[in-house]
Amino acid sequence: MLNRTESPKLIPTTDIKIPEAKVLYINDQIPVIVVNEGTQEVMKVELVFAAGNISEKIPMLASVASELLDEGTRKRSSADIAEALDNYGAYFQTECGNDFATVSLYTLSRFLPETLPVLLEIITEPAYPENEISTFCVQGKQRLAVSSEKVDFLARKHFINSLYGDQHPYGHFPKEENFDVFTPEILSAFHKKNYLNGLVTIVIAGKFNETQLKLAIEQIKSIGFKKGIVDNLNISATPEVVKLHVPKESAVQSAIRIGRKLFNRKHPDYFNFTILNTVLGGYFGSRLMSNIREDKGYTYGIGSGIIPQFFDGYFFISTEVGSDVCESAVKEIHYELNRLVNDPIPQEELNLVKSYLTGSFQRSIDGPFSLADRYKTLVLNGLELEHYYSYLNTLRNVTSEDLLQTGRHYLNIIHMSEVIIGR
Repeated sequence: MLNRTESPKLIPTTDIKIPEAKVLYINDQIPVIVVNEGTQEVMKVELVFAAGNISEKIPMLASVASELLDEGTRKRSSADIAEALDNYGAYFQTECGNDFATVSLYTLSRFLPETLPVLLEIITEPAYPENEISTFCVQGKQRLAVSSEKVDFLARKHFINSLYGDQHPYGHFPKEENFDVFTPEILSAFHKKNYLNGLVTIVIAGKFNETQLKLAIEQIKSIGFKKGIVDNLNISATPEVVKLHVPKESAVQSAIRIGRKLFNRKHPDYFNFTILNTVLGGYFGSRLMSNIREDKGYTYGIGSGIIPQFFDGYFFISTEVGSDVCESAVKEIHYELNRLVNDPIPQEELNLVKSYLTGSFQRSIDGPFSLADRYKTLVLNGLELEHYYSYLNTLRNVTSEDLLQTGRHYLNIIHMSEVIIGR
Protein backbone atom coordinates (compact mmCIF):
# COMPACT_ATOMS: atom_id res chain seq x y z
CA MET A 1 0.00 0.00 0.00
CA LEU A 2 1.21 3.50 -0.85
CA ASN A 3 2.76 5.29 2.15
CA ARG A 4 1.75 8.92 1.74
CA THR A 5 3.91 10.07 4.64
CA GLU A 6 7.04 9.45 2.57
CA SER A 7 8.16 11.50 -0.39
CA PRO A 8 8.55 9.55 -3.63
CA LYS A 9 12.08 8.57 -4.52
CA LEU A 10 13.95 10.80 -6.93
CA ILE A 11 14.86 8.86 -10.04
CA PRO A 12 17.50 10.76 -12.02
CA THR A 13 17.02 11.10 -15.77
CA THR A 14 20.13 9.77 -17.43
CA ASP A 15 19.56 10.67 -21.05
CA ILE A 16 17.58 13.51 -22.64
CA LYS A 17 17.36 13.73 -26.39
CA ILE A 18 16.46 17.16 -27.71
CA PRO A 19 14.35 16.92 -30.88
CA GLU A 20 16.14 18.53 -33.80
CA ALA A 21 14.71 21.48 -35.65
CA LYS A 22 15.45 22.41 -39.25
CA VAL A 23 17.23 25.70 -39.80
CA LEU A 24 16.79 27.02 -43.34
CA TYR A 25 17.93 30.36 -44.72
CA ILE A 26 16.31 33.11 -46.76
CA ASN A 27 18.79 34.69 -49.16
CA ASP A 28 21.52 32.69 -47.41
CA GLN A 29 21.36 35.17 -44.54
CA ILE A 30 18.18 35.13 -42.46
CA PRO A 31 17.65 31.89 -40.50
CA VAL A 32 14.25 30.18 -40.54
CA ILE A 33 13.71 27.84 -37.58
CA VAL A 34 11.26 25.10 -38.59
CA VAL A 35 9.69 22.79 -35.97
CA ASN A 36 7.07 20.54 -37.57
CA GLU A 37 5.66 18.54 -34.67
CA GLY A 38 2.55 18.18 -32.53
CA THR A 39 -0.90 16.68 -32.87
CA GLN A 40 -3.05 19.75 -33.50
CA GLU A 41 -2.99 21.48 -36.88
CA VAL A 42 -2.03 24.86 -35.46
CA MET A 43 0.89 27.05 -36.56
CA LYS A 44 2.91 29.87 -35.14
CA VAL A 45 4.70 32.19 -37.55
CA GLU A 46 7.01 34.54 -35.69
CA LEU A 47 9.33 37.20 -37.05
CA VAL A 48 12.10 38.58 -34.83
CA PHE A 49 13.51 42.03 -35.51
CA ALA A 50 16.48 44.06 -34.29
CA ALA A 51 13.97 46.55 -32.93
CA GLY A 52 14.34 46.28 -29.16
CA ASN A 53 15.00 49.08 -26.72
CA ILE A 54 18.71 49.17 -27.54
CA SER A 55 17.81 50.30 -31.08
CA GLU A 56 15.97 53.45 -30.04
CA LYS A 57 17.32 56.99 -29.94
CA ILE A 58 14.25 58.33 -28.11
CA PRO A 59 13.11 56.69 -24.85
CA MET A 60 10.17 54.30 -25.35
CA LEU A 61 10.30 54.57 -29.15
CA ALA A 62 10.80 50.83 -29.65
CA SER A 63 7.96 49.79 -27.35
CA VAL A 64 5.53 52.35 -28.80
CA ALA A 65 6.35 51.28 -32.37
CA SER A 66 5.68 47.68 -31.34
CA GLU A 67 2.47 48.40 -29.43
CA LEU A 68 0.93 50.43 -32.26
CA LEU A 69 1.96 48.12 -35.08
CA ASP A 70 -1.55 46.69 -35.52
CA GLU A 71 -3.48 49.93 -34.98
CA GLY A 72 -4.15 50.33 -38.68
CA THR A 73 -2.40 49.93 -42.01
CA ARG A 74 -2.67 51.86 -45.26
CA LYS A 75 -5.51 49.53 -46.26
CA ARG A 76 -7.28 48.60 -43.02
CA SER A 77 -8.29 50.10 -39.72
CA SER A 78 -7.46 48.37 -36.44
CA ALA A 79 -11.04 47.07 -36.34
CA ASP A 80 -10.68 45.64 -39.86
CA ILE A 81 -7.46 43.90 -38.83
CA ALA A 82 -9.09 42.38 -35.77
CA GLU A 83 -12.06 41.18 -37.81
CA ALA A 84 -9.84 39.72 -40.54
CA LEU A 85 -8.01 37.55 -37.99
CA ASP A 86 -11.00 36.78 -35.77
CA ASN A 87 -12.91 35.35 -38.71
CA TYR A 88 -10.35 32.55 -38.88
CA GLY A 89 -9.76 32.13 -35.15
CA ALA A 90 -6.26 33.56 -35.55
CA TYR A 91 -4.34 35.55 -32.97
CA PHE A 92 -1.71 38.27 -33.39
CA GLN A 93 0.86 39.24 -30.77
CA THR A 94 3.72 41.72 -30.47
CA GLU A 95 6.45 41.86 -27.86
CA CYS A 96 9.29 44.32 -27.38
CA GLY A 97 12.26 43.52 -25.16
CA ASN A 98 15.59 45.18 -24.54
CA ASP A 99 17.32 43.45 -27.45
CA PHE A 100 14.67 42.29 -29.92
CA ALA A 101 11.04 42.83 -30.92
CA THR A 102 8.84 39.97 -32.11
CA VAL A 103 5.64 39.75 -34.11
CA SER A 104 3.72 36.46 -33.96
CA LEU A 105 0.73 34.93 -35.67
CA TYR A 106 -1.10 31.92 -34.25
CA THR A 107 -3.43 30.32 -36.77
CA LEU A 108 -5.02 27.07 -37.81
CA SER A 109 -2.71 25.64 -40.44
CA ARG A 110 -5.43 25.34 -43.07
CA PHE A 111 -6.16 29.07 -42.81
CA LEU A 112 -2.55 30.17 -43.32
CA PRO A 113 -3.25 31.43 -46.89
CA GLU A 114 -5.88 33.81 -45.46
CA THR A 115 -4.13 34.93 -42.25
CA LEU A 116 -0.46 35.22 -43.21
CA PRO A 117 -1.06 38.10 -45.68
CA VAL A 118 -2.74 40.03 -42.84
CA LEU A 119 0.30 39.49 -40.62
CA LEU A 120 2.67 40.66 -43.34
CA GLU A 121 0.51 43.69 -44.08
CA ILE A 122 0.60 44.68 -40.41
CA ILE A 123 4.38 44.34 -40.32
CA THR A 124 5.15 46.10 -43.59
CA GLU A 125 2.46 48.78 -43.88
CA PRO A 126 1.62 50.20 -40.42
CA ALA A 127 0.01 53.61 -40.70
CA TYR A 128 0.66 54.74 -37.14
CA PRO A 129 -2.49 56.92 -37.17
CA GLU A 130 -2.19 60.15 -35.23
CA ASN A 131 -5.39 59.54 -33.28
CA GLU A 132 -4.16 56.12 -32.15
CA ILE A 133 -0.83 57.60 -31.07
CA SER A 134 -2.65 60.27 -29.09
CA THR A 135 -4.92 57.74 -27.38
CA PHE A 136 -2.00 55.47 -26.57
CA CYS A 137 0.01 58.31 -25.04
CA VAL A 138 -2.86 59.55 -22.87
CA GLN A 139 -3.44 56.03 -21.59
CA GLY A 140 0.30 55.55 -21.14
CA LYS A 141 0.54 58.60 -18.91
CA GLN A 142 -2.36 57.31 -16.83
CA ARG A 143 -0.77 53.86 -16.47
CA LEU A 144 2.53 55.45 -15.51
CA ALA A 145 0.85 57.61 -12.85
CA VAL A 146 -0.79 54.53 -11.34
CA SER A 147 2.40 52.46 -11.50
CA SER A 148 4.43 55.24 -9.91
CA GLU A 149 2.37 54.84 -6.73
CA LYS A 150 3.28 51.15 -6.45
CA VAL A 151 6.31 50.22 -4.39
CA ASP A 152 7.23 47.22 -6.58
CA PHE A 153 7.39 49.40 -9.73
CA LEU A 154 9.52 52.01 -7.96
CA ALA A 155 11.86 49.38 -6.53
CA ARG A 156 12.38 47.81 -9.94
CA LYS A 157 12.97 51.22 -11.50
CA HIS A 158 15.56 52.35 -8.95
CA PHE A 159 17.26 48.96 -8.98
CA ILE A 160 17.68 48.85 -12.78
CA ASN A 161 18.80 52.49 -12.75
CA SER A 162 21.44 51.56 -10.18
CA LEU A 163 22.87 48.95 -12.55
CA TYR A 164 22.86 50.89 -15.82
CA GLY A 165 21.87 54.50 -15.19
CA ASP A 166 18.60 56.00 -16.38
CA GLN A 167 20.01 57.11 -19.76
CA HIS A 168 21.12 53.62 -20.82
CA PRO A 169 18.74 51.55 -23.04
CA TYR A 170 18.87 48.73 -20.49
CA GLY A 171 18.24 51.13 -17.63
CA HIS A 172 15.75 53.84 -18.49
CA PHE A 173 12.11 53.80 -17.45
CA PRO A 174 9.35 55.92 -19.01
CA LYS A 175 8.76 59.48 -17.85
CA GLU A 176 5.60 61.45 -18.47
CA GLU A 177 7.28 63.84 -20.89
CA ASN A 178 8.45 60.92 -23.07
CA PHE A 179 4.87 60.44 -24.27
CA ASP A 180 4.72 63.92 -25.84
CA VAL A 181 7.25 63.40 -28.64
CA PHE A 182 5.77 60.65 -30.79
CA THR A 183 4.50 61.38 -34.29
CA PRO A 184 3.62 59.19 -37.28
CA GLU A 185 6.84 60.34 -38.96
CA ILE A 186 9.09 59.36 -36.02
CA LEU A 187 7.46 55.95 -35.66
CA SER A 188 7.53 55.28 -39.41
CA ALA A 189 11.22 56.12 -39.62
CA PHE A 190 12.00 53.70 -36.77
CA HIS A 191 9.84 51.05 -38.42
CA LYS A 192 11.61 51.37 -41.76
CA LYS A 193 15.08 51.09 -40.21
CA ASN A 194 14.40 48.38 -37.64
CA TYR A 195 11.58 46.30 -39.14
CA LEU A 196 11.82 46.48 -42.93
CA ASN A 197 15.60 46.48 -42.69
CA GLY A 198 15.96 44.60 -39.42
CA LEU A 199 14.69 41.02 -39.73
CA VAL A 200 16.86 38.74 -37.61
CA THR A 201 15.10 35.36 -37.43
CA ILE A 202 11.90 33.63 -38.56
CA VAL A 203 10.20 30.87 -36.56
CA ILE A 204 7.64 28.52 -38.11
CA ALA A 205 6.33 25.96 -35.62
CA GLY A 206 3.37 23.63 -35.24
CA LYS A 207 1.82 20.94 -37.39
CA PHE A 208 1.73 21.74 -41.10
CA ASN A 209 2.42 20.21 -44.48
CA GLU A 210 5.14 21.03 -47.00
CA THR A 211 2.79 23.18 -49.07
CA GLN A 212 1.98 25.36 -46.06
CA LEU A 213 5.64 25.66 -45.10
CA LYS A 214 6.60 26.63 -48.65
CA LEU A 215 3.81 29.22 -48.73
CA ALA A 216 5.00 30.82 -45.48
CA ILE A 217 8.62 31.03 -46.57
CA GLU A 218 7.85 32.31 -50.08
CA GLN A 219 5.46 35.02 -48.89
CA ILE A 220 7.89 36.27 -46.24
CA LYS A 221 10.75 36.15 -48.71
CA SER A 222 8.75 38.15 -51.26
CA ILE A 223 8.62 41.15 -48.92
CA GLY A 224 12.34 41.75 -49.37
CA PHE A 225 13.26 42.17 -45.71
CA LYS A 226 16.88 43.12 -45.11
CA LYS A 227 18.86 41.24 -42.46
CA GLY A 228 18.98 43.02 -39.12
CA ILE A 229 22.07 43.43 -36.98
CA VAL A 230 21.92 44.23 -33.28
CA ASP A 231 23.62 47.56 -32.68
CA ASN A 232 26.76 47.39 -30.60
CA LEU A 233 25.96 48.53 -27.09
CA ASN A 234 28.38 50.08 -24.67
CA ILE A 235 28.19 48.31 -21.31
CA SER A 236 29.89 50.33 -18.61
CA ALA A 237 32.18 48.81 -16.03
CA THR A 238 30.67 47.36 -12.87
CA PRO A 239 28.66 50.17 -11.27
CA GLU A 240 29.08 51.38 -7.73
CA VAL A 241 27.09 49.41 -5.18
CA VAL A 242 23.95 51.34 -4.23
CA LYS A 243 22.16 51.11 -0.88
CA LEU A 244 18.94 53.07 -1.33
CA HIS A 245 15.91 53.47 0.92
CA VAL A 246 13.14 55.67 -0.48
CA PRO A 247 10.45 56.40 2.11
CA LYS A 248 6.82 56.18 0.99
CA GLU A 249 4.59 56.95 3.94
CA SER A 250 1.36 55.84 2.26
CA ALA A 251 2.73 52.36 1.55
CA VAL A 252 1.31 49.41 3.44
CA GLN A 253 4.15 47.20 2.24
CA SER A 254 7.80 47.74 1.44
CA ALA A 255 9.36 46.46 -1.80
CA ILE A 256 12.85 45.00 -1.68
CA ARG A 257 15.24 44.51 -4.61
CA ILE A 258 18.74 43.19 -4.08
CA GLY A 259 21.17 42.15 -6.80
CA ARG A 260 24.01 42.96 -9.14
CA LYS A 261 25.13 43.00 -12.77
CA LEU A 262 26.31 39.67 -14.10
CA PHE A 263 26.67 38.06 -17.52
CA ASN A 264 24.85 36.58 -20.49
CA ARG A 265 24.36 32.95 -21.55
CA LYS A 266 27.83 32.66 -23.06
CA HIS A 267 29.65 33.16 -19.77
CA PRO A 268 31.39 30.01 -18.43
CA ASP A 269 29.70 30.42 -15.02
CA TYR A 270 26.19 30.83 -16.40
CA PHE A 271 25.14 27.21 -15.86
CA ASN A 272 26.52 26.97 -12.31
CA PHE A 273 24.94 30.25 -11.34
CA THR A 274 21.58 29.16 -12.79
CA ILE A 275 21.65 26.11 -10.52
CA LEU A 276 22.78 28.15 -7.52
CA ASN A 277 20.04 30.69 -8.12
CA THR A 278 17.44 27.91 -8.12
CA VAL A 279 18.64 26.79 -4.68
CA LEU A 280 18.40 30.35 -3.41
CA GLY A 281 15.10 31.55 -4.86
CA GLY A 282 14.34 30.00 -8.23
CA TYR A 283 11.47 27.66 -7.33
CA PHE A 284 8.74 27.26 -4.72
CA GLY A 285 10.88 25.05 -2.47
CA SER A 286 13.83 27.45 -2.51
CA ARG A 287 15.62 28.69 0.58
CA LEU A 288 14.18 32.18 0.35
CA MET A 289 10.63 30.83 0.11
CA SER A 290 11.16 28.28 2.88
CA ASN A 291 12.64 30.83 5.25
CA ILE A 292 10.92 34.14 4.57
CA ARG A 293 7.48 32.91 3.49
CA GLU A 294 6.98 29.51 5.08
CA ASP A 295 8.93 29.92 8.34
CA LYS A 296 8.78 33.66 9.08
CA GLY A 297 5.56 34.55 7.28
CA TYR A 298 6.94 37.91 6.14
CA THR A 299 5.63 37.71 2.56
CA TYR A 300 3.33 35.88 0.19
CA GLY A 301 6.13 35.39 -2.26
CA ILE A 302 9.84 35.95 -2.74
CA GLY A 303 12.17 34.83 -5.48
CA SER A 304 15.44 35.40 -7.25
CA GLY A 305 16.40 35.26 -10.88
CA ILE A 306 19.08 35.82 -13.47
CA ILE A 307 18.13 37.88 -16.53
CA PRO A 308 20.51 37.14 -19.42
CA GLN A 309 20.55 39.81 -22.11
CA PHE A 310 22.36 40.02 -25.43
CA PHE A 311 25.30 41.99 -24.06
CA ASP A 312 25.25 41.14 -20.35
CA GLY A 313 22.77 40.22 -17.62
CA TYR A 314 21.87 40.76 -14.00
CA PHE A 315 20.85 38.90 -10.86
CA PHE A 316 18.05 40.03 -8.56
CA ILE A 317 16.09 39.10 -5.44
CA SER A 318 12.58 40.54 -5.26
CA THR A 319 9.82 40.61 -2.68
CA GLU A 320 7.23 42.77 -0.94
CA VAL A 321 6.85 42.54 2.83
CA GLY A 322 4.94 44.29 5.57
CA SER A 323 6.71 47.52 6.41
CA ASP A 324 7.00 46.49 10.07
CA VAL A 325 9.08 43.41 9.14
CA CYS A 326 11.12 44.91 6.30
CA GLU A 327 14.35 45.16 8.28
CA SER A 328 13.98 41.58 9.52
CA ALA A 329 13.27 40.32 5.98
CA VAL A 330 16.43 41.99 4.66
CA LYS A 331 18.46 40.36 7.43
CA GLU A 332 17.06 36.94 6.48
CA ILE A 333 17.92 37.55 2.80
CA HIS A 334 21.47 38.40 3.85
CA TYR A 335 21.53 35.27 5.97
CA GLU A 336 20.55 33.06 3.02
CA LEU A 337 23.11 34.72 0.75
CA ASN A 338 25.83 34.20 3.35
CA ARG A 339 24.94 30.52 3.71
CA LEU A 340 25.63 29.98 0.01
CA VAL A 341 28.92 31.84 0.33
CA ASN A 342 30.11 29.93 3.40
CA ASP A 343 28.48 26.48 3.52
CA PRO A 344 28.25 23.69 0.92
CA ILE A 345 24.74 22.75 -0.17
CA PRO A 346 23.68 19.42 1.39
CA GLN A 347 23.66 16.64 -1.18
CA GLU A 348 19.99 15.80 -0.64
CA GLU A 349 18.97 19.41 -1.35
CA LEU A 350 21.22 19.58 -4.40
CA ASN A 351 19.74 16.35 -5.76
CA LEU A 352 16.25 17.77 -5.37
CA VAL A 353 17.19 20.94 -7.28
CA LYS A 354 18.88 18.92 -10.01
CA SER A 355 15.73 16.83 -10.45
CA TYR A 356 13.56 19.95 -10.53
CA LEU A 357 15.70 21.65 -13.18
CA THR A 358 15.91 18.48 -15.26
CA GLY A 359 12.12 18.23 -15.26
CA SER A 360 11.78 21.92 -16.07
CA PHE A 361 14.07 21.52 -19.06
CA GLN A 362 12.13 18.52 -20.32
CA ARG A 363 8.89 20.52 -20.09
CA SER A 364 10.53 23.37 -21.98
CA ILE A 365 11.08 21.18 -25.05
CA ASP A 366 7.64 19.54 -24.91
CA GLY A 367 5.54 20.71 -27.84
CA PRO A 368 6.46 22.51 -31.06
CA PHE A 369 6.07 26.06 -29.77
CA SER A 370 8.19 25.48 -26.66
CA LEU A 371 10.83 23.64 -28.64
CA ALA A 372 10.93 26.43 -31.22
CA ASP A 373 11.47 28.98 -28.43
CA ARG A 374 14.48 26.98 -27.25
CA TYR A 375 15.98 27.03 -30.75
CA LYS A 376 15.16 30.71 -31.12
CA THR A 377 17.20 31.45 -27.99
CA LEU A 378 20.16 29.64 -29.52
CA VAL A 379 19.97 31.43 -32.87
CA LEU A 380 19.49 34.90 -31.38
CA ASN A 381 22.45 34.47 -29.04
CA GLY A 382 24.81 32.86 -31.53
CA LEU A 383 24.82 29.50 -29.75
CA GLU A 384 24.70 25.91 -30.97
CA LEU A 385 22.56 23.00 -29.77
CA GLU A 386 25.57 21.80 -27.78
CA HIS A 387 24.82 24.67 -25.38
CA TYR A 388 21.82 22.76 -23.99
CA TYR A 389 23.68 19.47 -23.81
CA SER A 390 26.46 21.25 -21.90
CA TYR A 391 23.86 22.56 -19.48
CA LEU A 392 22.42 19.09 -18.92
CA ASN A 393 25.92 17.72 -18.42
CA THR A 394 26.64 20.43 -15.85
CA LEU A 395 23.35 19.66 -14.14
CA ARG A 396 24.32 16.00 -13.78
CA ASN A 397 27.88 16.54 -12.60
CA VAL A 398 28.03 19.81 -10.66
CA THR A 399 29.02 19.38 -7.01
CA SER A 400 28.31 21.29 -3.84
CA GLU A 401 31.93 22.43 -3.82
CA ASP A 402 31.56 23.80 -7.39
CA LEU A 403 28.53 25.82 -6.33
CA LEU A 404 30.23 27.01 -3.14
CA GLN A 405 33.00 28.53 -5.27
CA THR A 406 30.39 30.12 -7.55
CA GLY A 407 28.60 31.55 -4.52
CA ARG A 408 31.80 32.99 -3.09
CA HIS A 409 32.53 34.67 -6.40
CA TYR A 410 29.12 36.21 -7.09
CA LEU A 411 26.88 36.25 -4.00
CA ASN A 412 28.91 38.30 -1.56
CA ILE A 413 26.53 40.90 -0.16
CA ILE A 414 29.14 43.64 -0.32
CA HIS A 415 28.86 43.52 -4.13
CA MET A 416 25.05 43.75 -4.15
CA SER A 417 22.97 46.85 -4.71
CA GLU A 418 19.99 47.10 -2.39
CA VAL A 419 16.82 49.11 -2.96
CA ILE A 420 13.96 49.42 -0.47
CA ILE A 421 10.81 51.42 -1.22
CA GLY A 422 8.32 51.92 1.59
CA ARG A 423 8.03 53.03 5.16
